[in-house]
Amino acid sequence: MVLPWTPARALVITVAVGAVVACNAGAASADGSTAQEQINTQLRQYPGGVQTSPNEISYKGGRVTLTIPAGTGAAVDPCATGAYCFYDGPDFTGRKLTFRDCGGWQYLTDYGFGNKTSSWTNATSNTVKVYDEDVSPRALLWTENPSTASANVGSAPYNKADSFLTYCP
Repeated sequence: MVLPWTPARALVITVAVGAVVACNAGAASADGSTAQEQINTQLRQYPGGVQTSPNEISYKGGRVTLTIPAGTGAAVDPCATGAYCFYDGPDFTGRKLTFRDCGGWQYLTDYGFGNKTSSWTNATSNTVKVYDEDVSPRALLWTENPSTASANVGSAPYNKADSFLTYCP
């Protein structure tokens, strides 16, 4: 289900996430690793990023960020206006990969996010088309229209997102 992105919806998500922000970034994930351990692993496996907060890594000069939640099932901050975000959990939970640029192909696999998207938000005026690269030719999975979100992309093949193309006005 695609929901329109509104300031009221952003406020609800912000309030819901408020308690999570107060959590310690050292809280363990489902596999028992802390946010710092997950960041260390991410930087080893997907170099080129810089840790910019206790639970965030920035790539490409801050145009791409990976946010790691403080614990199992925890939410992260909502997607900022002017960005589009992919979450590895339904209902905008789990790790969040945020993009703040426009135009051209981008690959979720560059950040360890291939085949992991479970929900998304497009808080921009751009259209985003999301693809599965594991098939030939690549398959269009869904289209993110401006100012929309989906709390659950569904099961396979929809959560097989590997890349996307952004159309800027």
